[in-house]
Amino acid sequence: MKKNILFLISFLFFLISNAQEKKTFEYELVGALVLDSKQLFSYKIEFNARKNNFIEGYSYTDLGGENETKSYIRGYYDADSKKIQFKESDILYTKSKFLPEEFCFIKFEGVFKGKSKKKSLNGDFIGIYDDKDTCATGQVKLVSTKFLEKKVKKFYKKVEKVDKIKKIDSIVKEELKPENYLKKFSETKIASGEKVSVFVYTNKMKMEIWDYGKEDGDKITILLNDVEVLKNFSVTKKKKSIILDLKEDKNLIKIITVDGGSIKTNTTKLKLYDFRRQYEVIADLEEGKSASINVVKLKVTHKKQ
Repeated sequence: MKKNILFLISFLFFLISNAQEKKTFEYELVGALVLDSKQLFSYKIEFNARKNNFIEGYSYTDLGGENETKSYIRGYYDADSKKIQFKESDILYTKSKFLPEEFCFIKFEGVFKGKSKKKSLNGDFIGIYDDKDTCATGQVKLVSTKFLEKKVKKFYKKVEKVDKIKKIDSIVKEELKPENYLKKFSETKIASGEKVSVFVYTNKMKMEIWDYGKEDGDKITILLNDVEVLKNFSVTKKKKSIILDLKEDKNLIKIITVDGGSIKTNTTKLKLYDFRRQYEVIADLEEGKSASINVVKLKVTHKKQ
């Protein structure tokens, strides 16, 4: 029983840590995809309501996992009936090794319940490949991030009471502080040896680089297709902008930590721009290690009339 409670608390914390964005959305909910095959994946949606009940935003699947993926969602929400429907499309980034045509996109219909701070969303979904074949079925179970934030703060008060009686490790206690969970973003984070793929439509891509953590003397080298575009660059809070010329077939960006600074871990943030799209990637790398961004150029297809 105790293990189950600890697992549930850890899962709630994980969802909260991935629920924060700089951009404000009218609706933010986190929870899980429960497949009929009994598999379970963390899931988050964030969106704004437009005119004519139209909604648009993003979904995050398998947060923090090896198949973490961010996609667009578009659909409709009727505030009177509380019914909502949306469909995923057009991947922005993924850690998965699957090809774009192998992705299973969620098509969902459900109903909102509860007040704003305790709002929940439940309903059935169908997973569909690009060729319209069904790839999965199951349920979506989500709750408002505001509700989870309240739970985290309530739990931390209990931690403080326990700490007065039996001292808790200072590092663990610091990690449990609500502000340390709530300040984390849901942009993808790549560790040493990892690779994330982003999907673009542009020939020239702007990249900004700056220090996401404490400014402590981090130095990095960045390669594009094994050619140096930045060498032994000292990362600071001031953003460095560069323009990358992309090829049609292969565009592999490699970030190497030359010097991890006084902390010995490099936390560089990279922001990629493609027209109106933006991709934020946090490279959390050990000294002497590297991570990669695979930039996949997509072709613009024109539908036949």
